Amino acid sequence: MPRNKLSKFDKSLREQISTNLKKYTENLTQYQLSDMTGIPVSTLSGYFAMRSTPSAGNVQKIADALHVKKSDIDPRFSSDFLNSNKDSELTEKDEREIESDLEDMMNSVSSAAYEDNADIEDIEAFTATIKAAMIQAKKIAKKKYTPKKYRKD
Repeated sequence: MPRNKLSKFDKSLREQISTNLKKYTENLTQYQLSDMTGIPVSTLSGYFAMRSTPSAGNVQKIADALHVKKSDIDPRFSSDFLNSNKDSELTEKDEREIESDLEDMMNSVSSAAYEDNADIEDIEAFTATIKAAMIQAKKIAKKKYTPKKYRKD
């Protein structure tokens, strides 16, 4: 049974991560990186070949081993990641609604995250990923449900 088709966003993300990994591991083999991080070679191979997306924990292990920032490996940890996902299709009201909904959502899950001593960077990455998904969902909904005579296409 085939897996679900990847979105353009996921494909682009995997490509960026793969490119960054290759850039920072030029003088290392995947086996050596595996020894440094404790991540299995088969898992690392998936990241390099764009077959899988690393978890926040594995990005942290790789960044620590290579002495770089997490954002150097995975753009989801970059402070300007969300700004690149903004588009003129959303109004200020849309953006306020997203911020409000995101805050409500994060408040409802934050107690569970803090009980498990979750890393603040993991929480920030989770928040950034959820916000990007909410922005994309809002754009799709606006396109789908706005009558043609009101669209700005």
